[in-house]
Amino acid sequence: MDAIAAERAALDFVMSELQRQNGMWGQANERVDVSNGELFQAGVGQLDAVFDRRNDDKTAFDEPPQIYPENWTGFRSYGGDFANIGVGVTFLIQEMKRLAMNGEDLTRLSRRPDQTYNPETGLPKVITA
Repeated sequence: MDAIAAERAALDFVMSELQRQNGMWGQANERVDVSNGELFQAGVGQLDAVFDRRNDDKTAFDEPPQIYPENWTGFRSYGGDFANIGVGVTFLIQEMKRLAMNGEDLTRLSRRPDQTYNPETGLPKVITA
């Protein structure tokens, strides 16, 4: 699969998962427990388990990570890393939607002059004295 098709597959997965979650919780996430950061916690928890599995933890999905919402049930693996990352990202998009609906500032700040970009590494250059 080329890069464009892979990008499309990722976006299609997330859009499909958004529809699934909206069907469960409503378009505006009407569940009471999703209004206090639980979607953020669930997303980070899902990604935490993927991270652990990628670091050879065979039990990564046996129990919810500590950050996963205490009052949520059903923590599980949704399949491979692609699916689990997609579900985690979708939880985070739902949290972003909640923040936007609550008036959160949507501005993305630019890099400061002292945070120069190093294209060789993709990381900001470290400024040494």
